[in-house]
Amino acid sequence: MATIVEGLTAAQCWTCDRFYGLFFGETVSLEMGNRIPKLRPPLGNPDTEERAWWLASDRLGVVYEETLAYAEAAESGMAFKPSKPVIERVLEQGAGMVDAPIRVMVPNKASRLSAADLTCCLSSTAPAEGSFVRGPGEGLLIAGPELAVLQLALKLPMPKLAELICELCSTYYYDLAEVPQLSRNEDGLLSRVEVQECARSNRPVPVSCLRAMEWFSAQSASSKAGRAMARAVRYAVDGSASPMETALALMLCLPKTAGGYGLPKPQMNRVLPLDAETGRVRVADLFWPEAKIAVEYDSDAFHAEKEKLRRDALRRNQLESQSVTVLTATAEHLSSLAALDELAGQIARALGRSLHRGRLAAAGERAALLASLKQRSIEGLRRSAEDFLAARGDTQRLG
Repeated sequence: MATIVEGLTAAQCWTCDRFYGLFFGETVSLEMGNRIPKLRPPLGNPDTEERAWWLASDRLGVVYEETLAYAEAAESGMAFKPSKPVIERVLEQGAGMVDAPIRVMVPNKASRLSAADLTCCLSSTAPAEGSFVRGPGEGLLIAGPELAVLQLALKLPMPKLAELICELCSTYYYDLAEVPQLSRNEDGLLSRVEVQECARSNRPVPVSCLRAMEWFSAQSASSKAGRAMARAVRYAVDGSASPMETALALMLCLPKTAGGYGLPKPQMNRVLPLDAETGRVRVADLFWPEAKIAVEYDSDAFHAEKEKLRRDALRRNQLESQSVTVLTATAEHLSSLAALDELAGQIARALGRSLHRGRLAAAGERAALLASLKQRSIEGLRRSAEDFLAARGDTQRLG
């Protein structure tokens, strides 16, 4: 018997760092198979993609005995109840990054459990091969990144589902951090510290990759959820290093009917060789290899110091020496629709394409998409999944 965490809660697990080690067990070298203290981060793609697929392909072949018991309970009607102590362990492990109520799968009505921090979701479908990751301690399985996406595929708008896929296939994650805040009152400026969710970018390997997402969606190609997942995967990117890179890539490549610019999908954080003899390389944030177009995202462009400006100019010169056209995106492009329209037009021209501005979605729709992509996907997950399930009435929150 096991408690099986699903959908929204599983997505929360994999987009924070609290459960990251579950993908590796005893950390091993991906080159030699020897145990090492820590995986060294790859420079960028395609190394990042290859490492993620190496781990995911091994994980996607695992079948746990508990899932076989779950399938038997779904067929026989026998109880397969979640465990309250296990739920408490998930919340403790999540350390504020995983919300209550915890969402768990149950195979039938007899398996539902009444608890304030628990939501039981009825699913009589037998879990597919490679669907789960064993959680910390005994009696816990967590829906893997791919299954979590499939379970949310009909509960989220396609752009938000694509954003979630990007996050699961990225090198960044979210954690809590103390952030100083200044406020003014009658006595002057006051300083306080707030605990906020912050993005960090130091995962050596993403928890999934597009190849794994494509493979998993193909296993459910006959279902609406599988087809919806496959469509979102089409626009998602591998190896993004920050939420803003993800938002920029999705705005550029999502279809015009969804509020994007309909441009070809870029490669993210692509390693580009500069000198074959010395092995010197540079990493382009967004890269279109056929046209040799690179976009560098710089969130601090308007506050750059001289040394940073010097390094950026050097990097630009190095890329341009290899006949790479370099464009710069800044925080302004993700704050001003007019600035983003101009950048998208520049990229389209560099790619030899026409943006056909008359075919773009209305400015209000594009602005709404941009605003939604600048919010962490989990926020949309919480809101959209809860609203969807409440409307459908297929989730029973107990307690």
